Amino acid sequence: KKSFQGPFKACHDIVSPRDFYRHCLYDVCMSNGAKKILCQVLEAYASTCKKHGAIVRDWRTPSGC
Repeated sequence: KKSFQGPFKACHDIVSPRDFYRHCLYDVCMSNGAKKILCQVLEAYASTCKKHGAIVRDWRTPSGC
């Protein structure tokens, strides 16, 4: 999130990551850091980006999903 230089870089100007980030932060914290939740949120953001025509690079490998 700090640098916005990652697999979702091309999407950030098309679909704001702000709400996804906030929800992810809350949900992961409330689930004691469950990686499953992180992966679900990243999948939702990737899907939304793709629906809006943004190119999403491989996010599963770096995130461990």
